Amino acid sequence: MEHIIITNINDAERKWDSNLAWEVFKHFDAEGNIAHSCEFQRSSISAPFFTGGKLEVYFYTIPPGKTSCPYHYHTANEDVFYIISGQGTLRTPDGDKTIATGDAIVMPANEKGAHKLINNSDAPLVYLEVKTATTPEICVQPDSNKAVLIAPPNLFAKTYKLDNVVDYLKDEF
Repeated sequence: MEHIIITNINDAERKWDSNLAWEVFKHFDAEGNIAHSCEFQRSSISAPFFTGGKLEVYFYTIPPGKTSCPYHYHTANEDVFYIISGQGTLRTPDGDKTIATGDAIVMPANEKGAHKLINNSDAPLVYLEVKTATTPEICVQPDSNKAVLIAPPNLFAKTYKLDNVVDYLKDEF
């Protein structure tokens, strides 16, 4: 993980469109209650899996006490996070790091790039995410021993437990 502090950009230069269409992501249990701490809003600027581009670009807002995703790392894609406003914690393999407005974080596509952004403050955490959009991609979630396989066509995305091994030739002949 590389932690870069951006100090030469003032608020007037940080442009973003407040008219963007926001998607709200919450995870519910069978009774309709929020099941865990993953909750966020996301607005897509570029969705290359559908447009054929080479970068994904999103704005995120994480409410206080929430996170955007489980602890994970990518095997094919790099992430860059730029904290627009707020503060929180970035969980990494090297321990928790405090993040705040103006920070830029670069996460490599390997185990050293494992991450989870957590808003443990009283205000929203707003950030820009820019990532490469290489497929196929495997996203590993070490805490739950799962992996997400993302591949064309049509953005096939499935989650698997890593300990559920199947023989390579089973059912092939």
